[in-house]
Amino acid sequence: MKGTKNLTQGSILKQLFTLAMPIMATSFIQMAYSLTDMAWVGRIGSEAIAAVGSVGILTWMSTSISLLNKVGSEVSVGQAIGAQDEQAARTFASHNLTISLLISLSWGALLFVFAAPIIHIYELEPHIAEMAVRYLRIISTAFPFVFLSAAFTGIFNAAGRSNTPFFINGIGLITNMILDPIFIFGLGWETTGAAIATWLAEATVCLLFIYQLKRRKALWDDFKLLTGLKKPYAYRILKIGLPVATLNTLFAFVNMFLGRAATEQGGHLGLMALTTGGQIEAITWNTSQGFSTALSAFVA
Repeated sequence: MKGTKNLTQGSILKQLFTLAMPIMATSFIQMAYSLTDMAWVGRIGSEAIAAVGSVGILTWMSTSISLLNKVGSEVSVGQAIGAQDEQAARTFASHNLTISLLISLSWGALLFVFAAPIIHIYELEPHIAEMAVRYLRIISTAFPFVFLSAAFTGIFNAAGRSNTPFFINGIGLITNMILDPIFIFGLGWETTGAAIATWLAEATVCLLFIYQLKRRKALWDDFKLLTGLKKPYAYRILKIGLPVATLNTLFAFVNMFLGRAATEQGGHLGLMALTTGGQIEAITWNTSQGFSTALSAFVA
């Protein structure tokens, strides 16, 4: 099939490493978004880092939910490609994108409307909580880009083209790194500037994926991004992706209440330490996740 790579030819170990390395690098790039924001915001002060860090836990939760369609794409599209059924691969891809958009709009709206009570869980000082609420509301409007990009990534991984998400996310990270100091310090927008920079970077990534599939026709000709949902396809995607998304979301949920405990014991400095340490800890599971993703795509 056009644009797909046959992973069953050649050395299995070589194919796994070739597929896994860009996936791991992409995971590190996505982690670097938060680290970049925290590095620049850290120059403002510890209170600003605590505000961004509190939202970082919610961003982690959102990324965990988006795994439903990332994993759903990798397995369902991968199996269809393995069966040489191009129509099924296209249909599963369109279903994953449609479901991810619906979930992201619902989840983003929920966080936008209830931003204040959600941030109140951390029991931060009022002025820090206000910064966090403002940051969260901006970031929540970018969730459609984040969720769609996760599904796009899964589709390209399933096709054996994991290098494409790596390069696209790399461009997004560079965009974020350039815009952060401009918006935070040049324009004096501080944490709001960091949120806007991330928003624009996420939008850039999503648009580049759309460009690859619609204009360059990287995988299929005349590919439909969105489609009317059909029960057999939607059910299979949910059956595959929901357990993974639920487990990862549970970890993020527990971490949210650990953040509250950290605030109770150490104030905003306690929360800052927890969230910053969590970003460094993510290096280990990003490495293992890269190989697990490559293995799932290869087996599919």
